[in-house]
Amino acid sequence: MSKSITAELEPLFNPRSVAVVGATNNRNKWGFSTFSSALDGFAGPVYPVNNKEPEVLGHKAYKRVTEIPHPVDMVIFVIPAPFVSSVMEDCVAKGVKAAVIISAGFAETGPEGKRLQDEVLRIAQKGNIRFVGPNCMGMWSASSELRAFMFPMLVRDGSLALVSQGGNVGGAIVMTGYEVGLGFHRYVSCGCAADIQIEDYIEHFGEDPKVKVILAYIEGLSHGERFLEKVRKVTPNKPVIVLKPGKTTAAAKAISSHSGALAGSNEAYDAAFKSIGVVRADTVDEMLDIAIGFLTQPLPRGRNVAILTPGGSYGVLCADDCASQGLDVLTLPKKVIDALDKVFPPRWSHGNPVDPAGDRNFISYLTAPEKLLNVDEVDALIFMGLGGFSIFAPLVLSAGSGSLPDLATLFRSRHGPDDNRPTLGTAIISGDASKVASAILPIVKAFATMLDIQDEDEISMHTQLIARAIASGRINPAAVVSPFQQARSAINSGSQDDLRNMMVDSSANFLAALAEQMVADYHKPVLTTTFGEGKP
Repeated sequence: MSKSITAELEPLFNPRSVAVVGATNNRNKWGFSTFSSALDGFAGPVYPVNNKEPEVLGHKAYKRVTEIPHPVDMVIFVIPAPFVSSVMEDCVAKGVKAAVIISAGFAETGPEGKRLQDEVLRIAQKGNIRFVGPNCMGMWSASSELRAFMFPMLVRDGSLALVSQGGNVGGAIVMTGYEVGLGFHRYVSCGCAADIQIEDYIEHFGEDPKVKVILAYIEGLSHGERFLEKVRKVTPNKPVIVLKPGKTTAAAKAISSHSGALAGSNEAYDAAFKSIGVVRADTVDEMLDIAIGFLTQPLPRGRNVAILTPGGSYGVLCADDCASQGLDVLTLPKKVIDALDKVFPPRWSHGNPVDPAGDRNFISYLTAPEKLLNVDEVDALIFMGLGGFSIFAPLVLSAGSGSLPDLATLFRSRHGPDDNRPTLGTAIISGDASKVASAILPIVKAFATMLDIQDEDEISMHTQLIARAIASGRINPAAVVSPFQQARSAINSGSQDDLRNMMVDSSANFLAALAEQMVADYHKPVLTTTFGEGKP
């Protein structure tokens, strides 16, 4: 995209004022929710346009865009398709620079709809108006906090940008991202993309320094060669992840009737994406997982992967999946074997995947990753965590289970069994590892009891390792404090489900904190996973 076109998109992502044509007080119409969304967070004026209602949601309404006595940068259309072209004429006369056409009934419906769409495009081009849609669900711009959506949507600012031909899928990606803490600097539901094409959005996102990873849901492309040419220039600098349906004939037919896009063969798209460096995902969850990887991990220098697993079968499954993705589960160099011989008992796997073969020394397991990362031959590490914590939830809450109720007693108390012991918060502030160790000792002992660990030396090693990691900032204290606050709440309420979820989640959070530090230390990707309820 040329700089001049990038400048033309400025009113789209950063408008100073917005008008909503079709805004209404009728809650049963899209104009109501669209106008409400536009009002939510946007700092500039939002003008309702309705030729029958004098005001909408307390705002003075205007019969036409041209009657608004102030400048209007953007217009959002929520009116029947046959009326869009005449309103676009008004937008040209008013000097509007950008538009979002949510209205459906255009190219996706057939030849007559395509004729209407071409007419709207012709008028918009006459006035140099760039527009999103038609047949879309709107857009989000974090820089202007503009929610030009046809319904309320939870979205937060972040380092992702998304363009989606499917409004529902785009909304699912954004809202699923919201649930896992991912934010979007830009989101565009482009619909039929009559004016601004998917590749234009991708190129624009590529030039935006606040966007780190680009996502796209593509049903079909009208200008394949143009897409390849433009996106090829983006992928060397930023990852582009595409979710592309249409692997079956039935799906391809559905695509044509839904968005009016040219479906093309799945094989052709697959080859094209690979040729320009686009990463293809098969599901929304996979797309977001890949995005998280790009946001949090450095790129590996090569394909050699080391796998550390708490169980042999997990390692076998992981190795199989790595190989299917073109990664090499390398043969471990002798120096790594020798280093791990000093960590694990003689029965360990002596290969990759690294399997301790049932060793109960968790300290050894937690120190093994650095033995693997500390060699040049290993480009990335998959660090599988311990699982099955959920099975302890009913034991903790039950009576008459030996010493296990002591854990519940510990969590119910404010500071642990010894009120003279320093609180964890005070100890962390002091930065003194010995004070942190003293504060967390009852917690470690309680979990040692739960896991049937009776060796005092091993308990002490656990305590000192975690304390040093917390005191030095290697582990975020929130990864330790928050789970135990949740545990206390779950125990007090007697909720077995809440405690089960806390145990699984805290295991994941703890491993994530360790992985984050290892990435910082070794500048290599470290992927972690935990297992609970029998599922990874």
